[in-house]
Amino acid sequence: MFEKHLIWVRGAGELGSAIVHLIFRLGFRVFVSEIIPPLAIRRPVTFSDAILLGSTDVEGVVGKYDTEVKLPEKYPWPHVPIFQDIPTLLKELRPSIIIDARMKKIYAEDFRPWAGLVIGLGPGFHTEKNCHLVIETMRGHDLARIISHGGPKKDTGVPGNVGGETSKRIIRAPRAGRINWRVDFGDLVTAHEILGNMDDGAPLYSPLQGMVRGLISPETPVIKNMKIGDIDPRGAEVKYLQISDKARSIAAGVLEAILLHSKDR
Repeated sequence: MFEKHLIWVRGAGELGSAIVHLIFRLGFRVFVSEIIPPLAIRRPVTFSDAILLGSTDVEGVVGKYDTEVKLPEKYPWPHVPIFQDIPTLLKELRPSIIIDARMKKIYAEDFRPWAGLVIGLGPGFHTEKNCHLVIETMRGHDLARIISHGGPKKDTGVPGNVGGETSKRIIRAPRAGRINWRVDFGDLVTAHEILGNMDDGAPLYSPLQGMVRGLISPETPVIKNMKIGDIDPRGAEVKYLQISDKARSIAAGVLEAILLHSKDR
């Protein structure tokens, strides 16, 4: 059953990468698409850096970027293919399942004609407008629940509560430009510590004490107020090289949706 499906995951950020990590290990043929330059900040657990580095490893699963849209010939595949997100080219691969993990929150197009099963993650998706199934992405009792009629909870604009903090843990760009980081993933920092500088020399300060969990790539130009980093207030206990509990739950919800769809068919 796994081999017969070709799955396209749009978005190689944290949630998309967790989904890919799970279904690839189970034997599904899956490829990923990502924009250039990528915007992910929790890069140790995302495949997005393959766009910049050529390849990357997420908990033992390797993703490789290719400028040519070509899938591996022999099954099982040795790695996850990663391509630039150009829908006109990637639709020609005729995926049977599409999982949209871009988390854009606003979608102008109906994606249902693109594949037999289109699964949308989070706000902006609705089963009567642009997808067949929706996966709830908001933390709480309904996290990862499959929605077959309607849409998910509305976007609050407030990041999820982690270690008692929400918006405060997020670092945003004070202006447009590029960033030179002085810290790395896993570093423990104090409140108001300098984390790096904008390309004009302006310092970037840590909003609180904790562990550096998210840093946007220095290769990615940023605009004012863009999310560029994340400090986890839980500190040393954070396993920053491992996929998060939220991402794993959502990946499991997507897998359930795929299996139920296959069973019904």
